[in-house]
Amino acid sequence: MPDLPVVTDSKSWLLAVARRPYRVLTAVLLISLFFAFYLKDLRFQTSIYDLTIRDLPETIQYEDFKQEFGTEEIILVVVKAQDVFSDATFSEIKSLSERLKQVKGIRRVVSLPEIQKAMDITGKWSTHDFKSIIAPVGLLTKNLVSEDGTACAITLVLEDGGEKAAVVEETERILKDHSSRLSLYQIGMPVVSKALADRTLTDFLVLPPLALLTISIALFFLLRDPIGLFAALSSVLLALIWTFGLMGFTDTPLSMVTMIVPVFLVAVGTAYCLYIVAEYRHVSSEEEDTVRAVYKCISQISFPTLLAVVTTVIGLGSLLLNRITAIREFALFSCFGIVSMLVLVLTYLPAIFAIIRPKGILDKKKRGSLEPFFDLLSSKIASVNLNNQKLLITCVAAIFVAGAAGLPRLKVETNPIAFFKDDDPISRNFHDIYKDLAGSFPINIVLDSNQPDFFENPLNLKLLEKVQEALGAIRGVDKAVSFSDYLKLVNYSSSQFMPGAYSLPKEPFEVRMLINSFKIMLGDDLLKGFVNRDFSKANLLLRTRLSGSGDFLEARKAIAVALAPVLPPGVSTRITGFGIVISQSSSLLTTGQVKSLSLTLALIFIIMLALFLSFKVGLISMIPNIFPIVVNFGFMGWAGIPLSTATSLIAGIAIGLAVDDTIHYLFRYNKEFKKDLDKRRALRDTVCHMGRPMITTTLTLALGFSVLMASGFRPTSTFGLLIVITMCSALLADLFLLPSLMLHVELVTVWDLIRVKLGKPPDEGILIFQGLSRSQVYYILMAGGLKLFREGDTVFRKGDKGDSMYAVISGGLEVVDFSENSNTCEARRLISAIGVGDIVGEMAMFRASSRSATVLASTDTELLEINERMLKRLNWLYPPTAQKFFVNLIRILCNRLEIFTNRCLELTLTDQLTGLGNIHLFEQTMTNERARSSRYGDPLSLLVLRLEDITTSSGKTGHQISDMVMADASGLVRSNLRETDYIFRTDDLTFACILVKCKEKEASDTCERLTRLISEHEFLFGDTPVSLSLRSCWGPALPEEHLRPKEMIDRLLLAGTNLVNSKADSF
Repeated sequence: MPDLPVVTDSKSWLLAVARRPYRVLTAVLLISLFFAFYLKDLRFQTSIYDLTIRDLPETIQYEDFKQEFGTEEIILVVVKAQDVFSDATFSEIKSLSERLKQVKGIRRVVSLPEIQKAMDITGKWSTHDFKSIIAPVGLLTKNLVSEDGTACAITLVLEDGGEKAAVVEETERILKDHSSRLSLYQIGMPVVSKALADRTLTDFLVLPPLALLTISIALFFLLRDPIGLFAALSSVLLALIWTFGLMGFTDTPLSMVTMIVPVFLVAVGTAYCLYIVAEYRHVSSEEEDTVRAVYKCISQISFPTLLAVVTTVIGLGSLLLNRITAIREFALFSCFGIVSMLVLVLTYLPAIFAIIRPKGILDKKKRGSLEPFFDLLSSKIASVNLNNQKLLITCVAAIFVAGAAGLPRLKVETNPIAFFKDDDPISRNFHDIYKDLAGSFPINIVLDSNQPDFFENPLNLKLLEKVQEALGAIRGVDKAVSFSDYLKLVNYSSSQFMPGAYSLPKEPFEVRMLINSFKIMLGDDLLKGFVNRDFSKANLLLRTRLSGSGDFLEARKAIAVALAPVLPPGVSTRITGFGIVISQSSSLLTTGQVKSLSLTLALIFIIMLALFLSFKVGLISMIPNIFPIVVNFGFMGWAGIPLSTATSLIAGIAIGLAVDDTIHYLFRYNKEFKKDLDKRRALRDTVCHMGRPMITTTLTLALGFSVLMASGFRPTSTFGLLIVITMCSALLADLFLLPSLMLHVELVTVWDLIRVKLGKPPDEGILIFQGLSRSQVYYILMAGGLKLFREGDTVFRKGDKGDSMYAVISGGLEVVDFSENSNTCEARRLISAIGVGDIVGEMAMFRASSRSATVLASTDTELLEINERMLKRLNWLYPPTAQKFFVNLIRILCNRLEIFTNRCLELTLTDQLTGLGNIHLFEQTMTNERARSSRYGDPLSLLVLRLEDITTSSGKTGHQISDMVMADASGLVRSNLRETDYIFRTDDLTFACILVKCKEKEASDTCERLTRLISEHEFLFGDTPVSLSLRSCWGPALPEEHLRPKEMIDRLLLAGTNLVNSKADSF
C-alpha cells in the first residue's frame, strides 16, 4: 500500500476508519442493534392538544377552569330525520342515547330523551306532549334540537383525563351499527383531534416510505452507482433507526410535529451523503488505492460537513426556545438525528467504500449517461454567472422582492378544520352542524364577582341573561348557555310547565329552592359545571362555529368589548377554552419564529466570521440562507397558506439545506480561489465541481417529496409543496446568487494575499508570526497594510523619523550605509540583505528615534507595515495575541544580537590573554598555508598541545589558574619555535602550531622537544606549584583533505597512532 499522507492526531481516526472498516461496521451494527431493540417501544400519540404551549397564561387559566368547573369537553352526536319527535325516531334516539351512556370515558349524556326523563316524573308523556312542553324552552333550541325539529344533538360530556380517542372510536362504531334510517355523525374537538391523528399516522406510514422509494429510484438513474446509492440510503436509514430508537428508549411518542423528523432527516441526510459520494467519485478518479482515496475524501469533506451539521443543529436548537412542547421535541430529536447522520457519514460511509468499492467502477465509461449532461449544465451555469451577472442578479432580486412583498400577507393561523379538504367528512360535518344547531367548538366565559352567593341573587341572574344577549350578537357565536337557562328550566318544571313559567325567580329564597330542585332533576354534576360552590363565579358556555385561531382571538376581543358596558364594577371576566389556548399558542408562533430565525442566522454569521475571518464572507453567507426563507414565506403569503405549527418548521429545514450547500460551496470556492486569487477561474471550477451534487440532491429530493402533495391531508400536501419550493429556491441561491455575489465583492483577505505571496501561511513564513494561531495573526494583519516598492525605491533613509517596522512579503531589501556627504551607489556600503519573511525597522519604531541606516528595495517588493499605534491597539483589544507577538519580536532581536556578537568575534583575531592568534586567525592562516603547500609542494605539519587537569598542589582549580598556566606556556612554546612557524590559542586549553616547510621527522622532533619543555617547566600560581596533564600530537596538514582547520585539530586529538604520532605525559 502506498504511503498515506502525514496525519495529525485530529485526523488519525480517519486513517483508522480507512484501514479497519470491518471494526467500524461492527461498531455501527452494535449501536444500531441497541437502538433497534427499542423500536418496539415506539408509540404514536398525536392530537391537536400537542399544539399548545403548556406554560402559557391562557393554558394555565384553562387548566384552572377545568379544575373548578370540570372539563366539559364534549362530542356532539348529530341526528337528522324528517321529524325527530316522531315516535319511531324518538325511540331510536333514546336507544342510541342509552348505548352511548355505556361507553367508557363518557361522564354524562345529554339528549332529548334524557331531558324528557328528568322532566316527566310520571312517565306518561307522549312524544307529542314532550314537544309541546319544551317549545318555550329556549335552552334546548339550537342546543339539543333545531328550530324546525329536523335535527337534534346528543351531547357526550367526556371524563377529564380519559382516553378521548377510544371514546371517539367506540362512538363511531355505535353510530355505524345503528339504524341507517337516520343520518348520524359525530363532531367536536376530540373528534377533530382523532381525525388529525389518524390522517397523520396514515401519511406517516405510507408517504415517507414512498418518498424514499422515489428518491432511491431517482438517485439510481441519476448516479448509476449501486454501491454509492446503497451507502447513502443505508446511512439515512440507520440514522432513522437511531433516532426512533432513542424516542422509544426515552418513551417519547410520535406526535403530529415529531413525525416531521424522518422527512427532515431524509432531506438533509441525503444531501450530506451525496456530497461525500460526489467527492469520493472525484478523488477515486485520481487515486487508485482505495484506502488512500477514502482517507483523502473524508479528510477533505469532513470539516465542511461538520460545520454544516453544527450550523444545522444551531438552527434546530433555536427551536428549543419555542414554548410548544411538540416543537421542542422535534428540535431535540432532529438534532440527535443530524448528529447521528454526521457520525455515520464520517465512519460508516467511508467504511463501506473501503470494503465494497471495486476498482474501475468510477471509470468514466461506466458512469451514468446523465453525467455529461450535468457537467454541461454546470458549465452553462458557470458561464451565466460569469457573463450575465447584471441580468442574473436582477432576476434573483425580483424573486426576492416578490417574496418579501408576500410576507405582509402571511397570516398566523392554526385551523384544525382547514387541515381537511372540503369534501372530507370532518370538514362537511363541522360546517353542517351549525346550519341547524349551534356550532361544535366551545368558548367559556367565567364571571367572577368575588362575593359569595352573588349568583343566588335574582338581579344577578338577570345580569347573566343580559350578558347572554350581548354575546349572542357576536359573529360566529351560535348559542350562549348559562346557569340562568337551566334555572329557568327547573322553574318551568317545578311550576308544572305552566305558560310563562319558563323564567327566572324574583326572590332569593325561590332561587335557593330551585337550586335544590336543580340538583335533584339534573344532578349536582351539571350544576358544578356552571357555578362554583359559593356561587361567586358563573360559567357561560358559548357554542361557536369558529375554527381558526385568528377567529378565536377576534372573538375574544369582541367578547371583551361586548361585556364592558354590561358588567357592573367588581365583576371580572376570564375568557377561556381550548380554542382560545390553541389560538394564543399559534399567535406566538410569529414571535417564536422571528426569535428562532434571528438567533440561527446570527450564530451562523458568527461561525462564518470565525471560520473565514472576514466580515464580508459572514454577511454573504447569510444571503443564500435568507433567500429560500423569504421565498417560502412569501409564497405562503401570496398563496394564502397560513403560518401554522407544521409550516413554521419549514424555515428550519430551509436553513439546514441552504447552509449545507452554502458551506460546501464556500469551502470549495475558498480552496480554488487561494490557488492563484483568480475569482473567475475559481468560480467556474467551483460551480463545475459542486453543481452536480447540488443539482442531483435538489432534483431527487424535490421529486421524492412531491409525493407528499398527493396526500388528501392538507398539512401533508402543503408541507410537500413548501419543501419543494424551499429546496429549489435554496438551489437557486447557491448556484446563481452566491457566485454572483462572490464576483462583485472582494473576498480575499490580507491573510490570503500574504499566503499567496509567501507560498506558505503567514504564521510559517514570517518570523514575527511564528507560533500564533490563524485568528491571532489575523488580528495583526487586519491592523496593518500592504505597501508596494519598486526596484531601487527607498523604504526609508538614515536619519528619518519613523514609527513603523516592515515585514517582507515578497521581493527583498538591502540595508546600506552611505559614506559621508554622498548618496551615490558607488559610495554606499552594504550592511545586510533582508529576505522574504524577515523584518526591518523595528528599532526606530520602539525607540521613536531616527533610522540608523537606509533601506532600499533590491527588487519589486511588497511590505506589511506594522506601526506602534497598531500594536498599542492590539495590546488593548487582544492582550494574549500582543504578548505572543512581543515574545516573537524579542526572539528576533536576540537572534540578531547573537549574530552581531558572532560577527564582532569574527572580526577580533587576537587572543587577549596570550597575544596569540585565535581560532579565526588560525583558520585563515591554515587555509592560506595549505593553499601555498599545495601550489609549491612544500611539506606542512600541524602540531597540537592540549593542557588538561590543571590543579594546584592544594587541589584548587579554576579559570584563573588555567589562564596563568596558558599565558606562561604560550611564551615557552613561542620562544622554542622557528620564526616561520605559527602558534595559535584555539580554545581555553589548546595550542595549535602550523609548522611551515616541516617534514615529518622535524615535526616529530619539535613535538617531543615542546613536550619535554612543558613537562620540565615549573608552573606556579603565586607561590603554589601547579600540576597538569599534557596531550601532544602532530600530523601532516594534507592539502587534499577536505577538512576545515578546526576539524583537523579535533581529528588529531581523537585519531589513532596509525594516522598521527601522539604522546601524553602527566606530572
